[in-house]
Amino acid sequence: MILHYTVIDPTKNITLLVTTLVQRSLQAQTAAWLLRREHDAEQVGFLEVSDAAPARLQMMGGEFCGNATMSLGAWLCRKEHLGVGESREFRLDISGADALIPCSVTAVRGGYIGTVSLPLPQEITQRTFPTHGGEITLPVVFLPGICHIIAPVGTVQPYQAEALLRRWSDSLPGEAVGLILLDEQRMRIDPLVYVKPTDTAVWERGCGSGSAAAVCALTQQRGAGQCLSIKQPGGTIAVTTEWDGHAVTALTITGTVSLGRDKKVDVVF
Repeated sequence: MILHYTVIDPTKNITLLVTTLVQRSLQAQTAAWLLRREHDAEQVGFLEVSDAAPARLQMMGGEFCGNATMSLGAWLCRKEHLGVGESREFRLDISGADALIPCSVTAVRGGYIGTVSLPLPQEITQRTFPTHGGEITLPVVFLPGICHIIAPVGTVQPYQAEALLRRWSDSLPGEAVGLILLDEQRMRIDPLVYVKPTDTAVWERGCGSGSAAAVCALTQQRGAGQCLSIKQPGGTIAVTTEWDGHAVTALTITGTVSLGRDKKVDVVF
C-alpha cells in the first residue's frame, strides 16, 4: 500500500498526517508501522472526507487531540498558500469530538500559530488508583475522546509512570488516557499518553489536551478562569479557561506549528 503523509511539528508533538485514505480497520496497524519507521513521531492521524467540514481527522486510536487539530488547520493553510500575516478560521471534524471544532490559524515566518477551541470537560473529579505500595487519589479530567490523570510533581515517579498508567487505564473510559506530571510552581508538565488500540505509551514533548486538562484542574481548584502558559519538553502551550462557579465554560489552547516534508512510502505489514 502506497501512503502519502506529512510530518508536522506542533510544539514538538511530532504528528504524522496520513493524506492517503486508509480504511478504519487498517489505521491502528498502519499507525504502529509508521511510528516504528519515523522514530521521532509521537502520533498518527488519518485524513478523511467530511460532509460537514473541510476535512476530517481520525486519530490512530480514535482519540481527540488538540495539537493534531491545530496541525490539520496549518496543513489546510499551506494548501491555500497563505501569506505571512494572513489567517483562516476553520470548523474541523475531529475524532473523539461530538461537534465540529473551531480552529484559527495565522501564518507567521517559519510556520503557523494556531488556536483551538477544545470540547469542554465532561467531568473533573477525584479518583483513587492502586499503586505498588497502596493507593493514591488524584484529579482526573474527562475530555471527549481522552481523559487525563493529573499527578502533582513527586506523587508519581517517572520510572513508575508507564506501568501505573497502563494499569489505571483499565478502569477509565475512552481510547486514550494521559498521565500529566504537573509542577504547579514552575507551571510545567511532563505528559505521558497511552493509546489503547495501538498499545503505545509515549512521553510526549508537547500535549495540547494534557495542557488543557492540567489548567482545567487548576481552574476548579482555584475557582476562577485561568490564562496560563504551560511549559513542556517541546516548548509552551497557552491555555485559557472560563469558570462559572460550577464548571469550565470555555477552553482554548494556542501553540505554534511547523510543517515538514511530504513523504511517500510503501507500507508492508
